[in-house]
Amino acid sequence: MKLKKYHNLPLDKFIDLSLYNKKFGYYMKKNPFGKKGDFITAPNISRLFSEMIAIWIIKFWQSLGSPKKFNLIELGAGNGEMMKIIIESFQNFPSFLECCNFVIFEKSPTLIKIQKKKLGKNKIVWISEIKKIKKNPAIFIGNEFFDAIPIKQFKRKKGIWFENYVNLENFDKAFFLKKKLISRI
Repeated sequence: MKLKKYHNLPLDKFIDLSLYNKKFGYYMKKNPFGKKGDFITAPNISRLFSEMIAIWIIKFWQSLGSPKKFNLIELGAGNGEMMKIIIESFQNFPSFLECCNFVIFEKSPTLIKIQKKKLGKNKIVWISEIKKIKKNPAIFIGNEFFDAIPIKQFKRKKGIWFENYVNLENFDKAFFLKKKLISRI
């Protein structure tokens, strides 16, 4: 997307651009996680968080009837710490472990490299499009994932709907504006 042509972007496009643009997207060029990053997530503070998630996954798998093959999909695995601990926890449950296909949905090539370094010896498939998931029963997990989803934002004022946009004509003075969507209801 060429910004010169589009000064006003819907909020979801602005978030996507800010986080995932190949040249300057927040998640595309650096590792924002951990002591040297911008924030620390629960799996990096205590193993217990990921171990509890692992036990919940096993219990949920059992509630599905313990399918012989299923996908465990982590959405946005960050630095890979949660999946690493989850897989280590699953070592204590070999019959469960042999049924599990590990999948990580990740858009950032930089984070994929970090994840592969941490998780390399494990049998994991990385995807960047949800439609590439094998058609098996699936359990989705995602710590902090929803914080990074581009969203649309609407507001209703006096019976008229507006969508939030970001004006980027001047990067140093970007601002929100509302565009009218629907007349009075």
